[in-house]
Amino acid sequence: MKDDAMEKGAGAGELGLKKELGLADAVSIEIGAMVGAGIFALTGIAIGISGSAVPIAFIIAALPMVFAVLPLGMLGSALPTVGGSFRYPSRIFSPFWGFMGVWGIMMGILLGGLPLYAYTFADYLQVLFPFLPRASIAVTALTFFFLINLLGIKIASKVQIAMFFILIAALLTYICGGIPNIDSSNLTPLFPKGIGSIAIAAGFLFFAYMGANYIIDLGAEIKDAGRTIPRSFALSIPVVIVLYTLIGLVAVGVVPWEISANQPLSMSAERFLSSPLAIFFIVGGGLLAMATTLNATYMYGSRYFLALADDEVIPKPLGAVSKKYGTPHWGLLAMYLISLSALPMGASSLEILGVTASIGSIVLLIPILIAAYLLPRRMPDVYEKAPFRVKGLWVWLLPGLAILFGIFFILALGMESPPGFALFVAWMVAGVIYYYGRNRYLRVKKGIDLNDIPKKGIRGHVSRTFLGKTP
Repeated sequence: MKDDAMEKGAGAGELGLKKELGLADAVSIEIGAMVGAGIFALTGIAIGISGSAVPIAFIIAALPMVFAVLPLGMLGSALPTVGGSFRYPSRIFSPFWGFMGVWGIMMGILLGGLPLYAYTFADYLQVLFPFLPRASIAVTALTFFFLINLLGIKIASKVQIAMFFILIAALLTYICGGIPNIDSSNLTPLFPKGIGSIAIAAGFLFFAYMGANYIIDLGAEIKDAGRTIPRSFALSIPVVIVLYTLIGLVAVGVVPWEISANQPLSMSAERFLSSPLAIFFIVGGGLLAMATTLNATYMYGSRYFLALADDEVIPKPLGAVSKKYGTPHWGLLAMYLISLSALPMGASSLEILGVTASIGSIVLLIPILIAAYLLPRRMPDVYEKAPFRVKGLWVWLLPGLAILFGIFFILALGMESPPGFALFVAWMVAGVIYYYGRNRYLRVKKGIDLNDIPKKGIRGHVSRTFLGKTP
């Protein structure tokens, strides 16, 4: 087919994008996106919630992502595209719910993720340079990675890979130096704040595993994406689970959890690492974890603007792509400006940023997982030709388990932080109002109905539902 030929063509991509990412790029983007949020931004908060049980919370938090990546890998393998987090549910399931999923994660990114990473970046840099203003550092970090991404995804990816290798070395320094210094008495009692606290902590930490899944939004820029995307999941997820669990164990094993609660990992690192190694961990670990996550967030977040603008869910100009650099410059600018405006919200407390980021990430996954469940029925030809497929009862069991975990985590987070949950509800209500208002405007002014988005298909493939052939 024509679109398959284009898929294999060197440099070919959608919406003016270029195919420049390989397996190493995909893995470094995924791990960089995950590690920053989970280890350095949320571990201290999670310890404050669950105490010495935080390693268990990390493992529990991984379960829904383990369930989810197989269906996501199938979608990315079958139909690699730009902004897959919107395109898959909007074509296979529902345009409205596809939009609401992306609307939820944009809350997580713009009102949670980017400000959270920027402030945490500042906190680690202040360990070395305490005289630098925290807010100024956060603004500088947001600005730097905004500019890097404006210059092209290849440059952003090269920067990502370089930071990634230093980051891994720093994390291994912390783990290898910390394990021999673990005091088993610090790990008892195992559930100092009750078993229920683990569920709340896992809800926070689930956001830590959100990062790998965003690679489906870069499918149009990945070489041999049908095979590369599933392979990248198989490499990145196990690595991150092991890293998270071991670092959580060191964080509460070297010092009592009451001391490490709500503190950066640099505090515990200074207890067992020599001064040069502690500095390497702080710079190579804390700073670069935040840096890789900031960089990756700009990469995938801006692709949502492309996908939404292509379908006119948002104004077309927001999806413009620079002819010189092949980057969605207006989408990047919108992310930058909105995240800057959200910085004051987290100036005194990072917890509300963590809640909004976590809930938004969960909301994004639900309609995508429903689309994965429906793919074999609504696009059977595409499903059969996919290089990677989920088969049999796993087609519904894996998405179902991931969704149930996600709903449970949303409820747990809502109980832990009512203000963060209220912000989430208000944001989603605003999304509903915007979607229906936009649809009414398009029908009146342009004769366009957003409910017809599924008829556009993905790379030429249209769901049977919208061809009148539903079994």
